[in-house]
Amino acid sequence: MKIENIWAEFEEKNENVVPGYLIRRILPEVNYDVYIAIEKPLNTRLLILRFKSTLLDRKTLYPSSRSFIVNRIALQQDSEEYSTLQLVLTNTRHKDIFTTLVQDIVDALALVSEERAAISEFITRLKRWQTFLEKNNPEGLSEIAQQGLYGELWFLRQVVFPNLEYVRGLRCWTGPKATQQDFQFSGCAVEVKTTSSKQHQTLSISSERQLDDTGIGTIVLLHLSLDVRQGQGETLPEIVSSVRSLISNDAIAKDELENLLFEVGYLDSQISRYEDIGYIIRENNYFKVREDFPRIIESDLRNGIGDVRYTISVSECKRFAINELDVMSLIGGRS
Repeated sequence: MKIENIWAEFEEKNENVVPGYLIRRILPEVNYDVYIAIEKPLNTRLLILRFKSTLLDRKTLYPSSRSFIVNRIALQQDSEEYSTLQLVLTNTRHKDIFTTLVQDIVDALALVSEERAAISEFITRLKRWQTFLEKNNPEGLSEIAQQGLYGELWFLRQVVFPNLEYVRGLRCWTGPKATQQDFQFSGCAVEVKTTSSKQHQTLSISSERQLDDTGIGTIVLLHLSLDVRQGQGETLPEIVSSVRSLISNDAIAKDELENLLFEVGYLDSQISRYEDIGYIIRENNYFKVREDFPRIIESDLRNGIGDVRYTISVSECKRFAINELDVMSLIGGRS
């Protein structure tokens, strides 16, 4: 069931429509009421759930964000036996992501017939989306974030999957969880940096711990130099589709990948924002971080100094270059 289609139909109805709600009941197979609604004349989008009042704790604080809010109301036609929850879009600029959010909730509720379990599922899903919207821009990934995600997926496809089983490889991709390095293996970590500038390229290092190999073993820094082209090269949606295709027969790996894409802020509903820009890899380099590598680490800092951000020159890193086969040996535990 496509929620967007229902809302689009309601939004087109403008003639002889008085202020109030246009509403449609969905999920007739469950033991509670689920409605898709629009409030006229502003075309405010809502998801409405109606439960027995005894199942709703009045002390519950429902998740909210800059995109949505939950209201608990009593409908005129209802006795005190029932209460209604309204999930309301609060920012029309975030209409697309709200539609994805509601579709996710409705798909989950379709599998939950009992009221108490449905309330729990509703709150759990909303908390997940609340966290997502706190971390990510509701309007999609920035250009830098798009390039960074492309680089991490390229490494996953190019090096990780040929050397590790899919689920294990995906669980080593820790960048979406905001760890110090993008990939963490047994005895080795890999940080992926993408650039799209011309010569004299530099790599931005986000903290004094990002290239600190204390307790890690070996850190490898991967630099991908990208040529960003309109209508040429491989797009972000294309590499996502490529990775999905590789693991299409592994249900556990598929779930892992979708959770990671969600964590990083990639949604299929926003594909149109990314499909015109393609990437061509001009150059890729692997650098092994050693003691004399150009870096700042915690042990270099005086007391009271932290949150250090700095850049390093790609040309200065090239004397630390290693080949891709060496990287494969490191992540596979063969070296």
